[in-house]
Amino acid sequence: MSQDYDIVICGGGMIGAALATQLAPQGFNIAVIEALEPQAFDLSQNFDLRISALSPQSQRVMQTTTAWDTLQSMRLCPYRRMRVWEVEGFGDLTFDALQVGAEQLGHIAENRLVQLSLWHALSSFNNVTLLCPAAPVSFNTVASGTQIELDTGATISARLVVGADGAQSKVRQAFGIGVNRGQYQQACLVAAVTTELGQQDITWQRFVNTGPQAFLPMLGQHGSVVWYHQADQVRALSQLSNLQLGEEIMRQFPHQLGHVDVSEHAFFPLQKQHAKRYVGEGVALIGDAAHVINPLAGQGVNLGFQDVACLAKVLNDAHEQGDNWSSAKVLIAYEKQRKRANSLMLHTMDAFHHGFSHTHPAAKWLRNLTLAAAKVPALKKQVIRYAMGL
Repeated sequence: MSQDYDIVICGGGMIGAALATQLAPQGFNIAVIEALEPQAFDLSQNFDLRISALSPQSQRVMQTTTAWDTLQSMRLCPYRRMRVWEVEGFGDLTFDALQVGAEQLGHIAENRLVQLSLWHALSSFNNVTLLCPAAPVSFNTVASGTQIELDTGATISARLVVGADGAQSKVRQAFGIGVNRGQYQQACLVAAVTTELGQQDITWQRFVNTGPQAFLPMLGQHGSVVWYHQADQVRALSQLSNLQLGEEIMRQFPHQLGHVDVSEHAFFPLQKQHAKRYVGEGVALIGDAAHVINPLAGQGVNLGFQDVACLAKVLNDAHEQGDNWSSAKVLIAYEKQRKRANSLMLHTMDAFHHGFSHTHPAAKWLRNLTLAAAKVPALKKQVIRYAMGL
C-alpha cells in the first residue's frame, strides 16, 4: 500500500523543515523525509562546528511559527556590526545595524539548533509526517504525481516533490535537472574555538594575500574561525591537532582573539553550482539542491530561506485560488523570481572571490576603489539593507 501526500519534501534540514512550517498552515498533507534525526539539545554540549549567520529576513520566516522562540531558548548570538579590512589596502570598513535603524545585522546560530527548533514547530501540525530515518531510493512518475520508494521498504506518493536534499540532490538527479558547476582553487577550514577575550557584537573578515580570515562570535567566549587558503595548505592545516591549529591561528590571525583553544575543526573545498532549472511538472528545488555559492559573505542559508518564502507564497496562493498548484505552469513563477536573484548573488560572490584573490596592482586598485565607494553613507546603507534582506 502507498501512503498518499500532497507534498513530499526530501530533506528535513533547515531549509526543508522551514518550507514545511510555511505550507502546513494552508492544510497541505505533507511528508518530510530525512536520514538523520538531529541530536537533542543540552546546554552542557560543546558548540557545533556547523553554524550560520541568519539574516532578519530568515528570522521572519522562523517567527511565523514557534521556531524562533524555541531557538532563542537554546543558543543564539546576535551581532550588530560587521568589520571588513585588508592588510594592504583600503583600511577598515565597518557596517553597523544602527545605520539603518535596526537592533542587529543578524544572529549566529548552530545549524543543528535551527533544525531542532523547526522540527519542534512541525510537531504541532497533525498534517505533517516526519519520516526519519529514511531516504528515497527511487522516483517513478505515475498518473497522480510521483511514487517514491524509501529505503525502509515503504512506498509513498506525492503530487509535488520538493528537493531540499543538498548539493548532491537525489531529487534533482532523478528528475533529470542538470547543473552548472565550478571549483575554486581555495578551500576553507572552519574551527570551533574558545577565546581568551569575551566576544563583542561584531563579526569580522580580514583579507590577506592567501585569502580571507574571518571570525564569527558565539555566546560567551566562544566563536568560529573561518580560514580560506590554497587547497593544499588547508588540507595540511586540517591534519594538525587542535592544539597545533590553535597555535597556528594565533600566529596568523589578528590579535583581537587573544589566546585560542580549538575544540573541533574540519575543512571543505569551495565550489559553485547552479541548477539549470528549479522546477518541472510536480517538482521544485530549494536551497543547496538549487544553488551553492561561495560562503564568503555567509549568504547561502539566507538564500535558502528566501527560496522557502517565495515557493510557499506561490503554492499557498495557488491553493487558495483553486489552481493546479503542482503544475510547472504555476511553479515557474517561483523559478523566475528566485533563479534571477540567486544567479546575481552567485556571480557577485564569484567576482568578490576573484577580485580579492589577485595580487596584481590593477586588481588591488579596483577593489580599493570599490570598497572605498562603499564607505559613502547612502551606498553603505543600501549594502547593509541588502545583506539583511530588507
